[in-house]
Amino acid sequence: HFKVLNISERLVIRPSWEQVPDKPGQTVIVLDPGMSFGTGHHPTTSFCLKMIDELASSGSRGSFLDAGCGSGILAIAAQKLGFSQVEAFDIDPDAVKVALENFEKNGCMADIRISTSGLDEFQSGGQRDVIAANILSSILIKSRGKILSMLKSGGSLILAGILREEYAGVRDAFVE
Repeated sequence: HFKVLNISERLVIRPSWEQVPDKPGQTVIVLDPGMSFGTGHHPTTSFCLKMIDELASSGSRGSFLDAGCGSGILAIAAQKLGFSQVEAFDIDPDAVKVALENFEKNGCMADIRISTSGLDEFQSGGQRDVIAANILSSILIKSRGKILSMLKSGGSLILAGILREEYAGVRDAFVE
């Protein structure tokens, strides 16, 4: 039942068994549902993809970090939309394996660095222009210092995985 998903006019997610007509300026990500979170159908993933597309459209195509990458869909979108120095990590080794398979399927294996790590243990190696973290709000709040230390001044932070009733607490923790 997994079908083609239009995230925006420019960004499309399709399973490997479906085809989409080539449209100029359109970016297509090939992704099959599997063991890792992130097909684009969940509202939090869709939100992150829309924000990545919006940032890319506005010319913000610097370095990018996908924190808690799951299937790798956000890192793939960032790389395909023109971000440089794309990096991803996940605490789950199975998710990293799935993400690597998805990178290969999308022709971006050599362009995305990935590692198995938890957020607090991740070796950042510098600050990023954009960080996307689609993970539990309790982890976002607990690790906000680490997340913010990896973000360049004036950079963009995309946070998702937040329940409606948790939003104010996450917002307040990061605005502080």
